[in-house]
Amino acid sequence: MRLGSAVLTGILLAKSGLSTAEIGAWEMLLYLGTTLTFFWVNGLLQGIAPVYSKLDEVQRKTFIFNHFLLFCGIAASLFLLLFFGEKWIAPALTGLPEVPHFKLFALYLLLNLPTFPVEYFYLLQERPRSIVVWGVISFGLHVLALFVPIQMGLGLEGGISALVILSGLKFLWTTGLVLQFGRVGFDKKMIVSYLIFCAPLMLSNVVSNLMLIFDNWLVGWHFGDPALFAVYRYGAREFPLATALVSALGVSLIPLLTNSPKAGLAELKAKSRRLMHLLFPLTIILLCISKPLFPIVFNPDFAASASLFNIYLLTLASRILLPASIVLAKGDSRSIFWVSLLELCVKFVLGFLFIQYWGLPGLAYSVVISYWVEKLGLIWILEKKHGVRTSDWVDWNWYLGYGAALGVAYWVSLYI
Repeated sequence: MRLGSAVLTGILLAKSGLSTAEIGAWEMLLYLGTTLTFFWVNGLLQGIAPVYSKLDEVQRKTFIFNHFLLFCGIAASLFLLLFFGEKWIAPALTGLPEVPHFKLFALYLLLNLPTFPVEYFYLLQERPRSIVVWGVISFGLHVLALFVPIQMGLGLEGGISALVILSGLKFLWTTGLVLQFGRVGFDKKMIVSYLIFCAPLMLSNVVSNLMLIFDNWLVGWHFGDPALFAVYRYGAREFPLATALVSALGVSLIPLLTNSPKAGLAELKAKSRRLMHLLFPLTIILLCISKPLFPIVFNPDFAASASLFNIYLLTLASRILLPASIVLAKGDSRSIFWVSLLELCVKFVLGFLFIQYWGLPGLAYSVVISYWVEKLGLIWILEKKHGVRTSDWVDWNWYLGYGAALGVAYWVSLYI
């Protein structure tokens, strides 16, 4: 739902009457927000399940409260950095002298970032229905809060102001959950040990985020056109449903992989096969219809984004593999970092070379290849270091068949 709301927001903005340059300004803000939060937010979220599953009941309550404090503290520090460092942060990361509504967006991040662990808190309490309700309300309102003010003539500033109000309400709800599920009390030792555990994960996400920064910077440096930047951002997206479902599967199975490795591997194999049956056919259909669909769903200015989107759809073949969940369940977070560092090096070299020869499509191809570097590196670590055979958690017959079909569909899409 989070990813779906992002896509729906993009569609509505494209049809809102805003200029491509104004939409590009929003994409710049999102890019800045992601650049400065992705690594620590995802690192701290990835560590929740493996750490929580090893604590006793009292420690779990303390953990929930201190995890919330940690998020609030980092979000507040980031807000101060953005508020007082706008004049050098925006040019350094975007190549532009200024980004509209920068400080207002910083306030939105301050209130919204501490709400990210909510679905994890519900997951730990085994309340899946609450996750769905939270998603419907929070992300549904997110779309409305941004789009309705723009339609009322209040512009992008009005939309971001509404997001600030919504994030404040979400923050109050998150605080109530923490008081309900957690136990008030500052535990410095727990926070430090958690940060130590999550440090390799955060470093791994730094590496992943550097790839995002590099791609966005490279597009700005090579072309110097905000409108083309918007075209790139609209096309440089993976299939949202695939990303969401695969990520959710990887996170939800970590406790089982930690406590019952054999049963966890069998469950991973069965459920990833089920995802293949759903995601590969849908992705193949998208490959065939995206080019005529993009101008209709967005607007004709984004027709060129479809070819980039098709290349990004190829990442499903690597995304559907989840070696990182098994490595994390083994407590080997350091290996994830070193593999991601290798991935970054490959991405830098290929991105710079490919954009020279093939432009934006070349940059997209470098993403597909670098993802494979990560997956193959982690698979090698599982095989050699931990003795986990890939056949124990991947159904090779279905995977190879679907992978071949995806390749054929992409080849066909080039001539549609």
